[in-house]
Amino acid sequence: MLNNIIQKSFFKGLRQKVGEEQTKDAQKLFVEILEENKAWATDKPTEFNLIFTSMVLAAFRILKKYQYTDWEEIIRYCLMERTKKKQQFFMKLYLFFDRKPLKRIVKISKTKQVKHYGSQNFTHHIVKDTNQSFHLHVKKCFFFDFFCKHDALEIMPIFCSMDDIWGDLLLPHKHGVQFQRPQLLSKGDDHCSFKFDRTDAK
Repeated sequence: MLNNIIQKSFFKGLRQKVGEEQTKDAQKLFVEILEENKAWATDKPTEFNLIFTSMVLAAFRILKKYQYTDWEEIIRYCLMERTKKKQQFFMKLYLFFDRKPLKRIVKISKTKQVKHYGSQNFTHHIVKDTNQSFHLHVKKCFFFDFFCKHDALEIMPIFCSMDDIWGDLLLPHKHGVQFQRPQLLSKGDDHCSFKFDRTDAK
């Protein structure tokens, strides 16, 4: 159900940007990519992530085929910009009621590690977990490995920036938490680093 909703939303955005013909080409290619790479889906979380990445890879290849120089802007629109305000609305609401959100952020992160990513195609190393800080390293990332395998690492910065949808809303002076990502696989580092630190700690 969720997969269908996300696909419809993504391709609706693509249709708005490039028209019906190119969108149909991308949808057809998406099915082919998904079938060719079904062996990647070794657990339940990756079944969803494979659909997600195959959809984006298909759009990327079609946009390149038709020589869209603004392909990155188009994919960002399809993935994020169309729904960014709605997603941020709920995050803002949550932050309004929870002025010291570190504890909840940590709980959400640990839950997502299992439900959204799994342990077979992602590795999550918690390097610090205290009342003041939560630091997480991701050394193996399905998204990075998938796009690397398909010669499309240009897409990775877009995926990484999806965290900014909610990350940009965390204001240290207001919410007492600072969010940083000093290392990213997409920037050539050997891991992604997610750092949450209380700024109001005493």
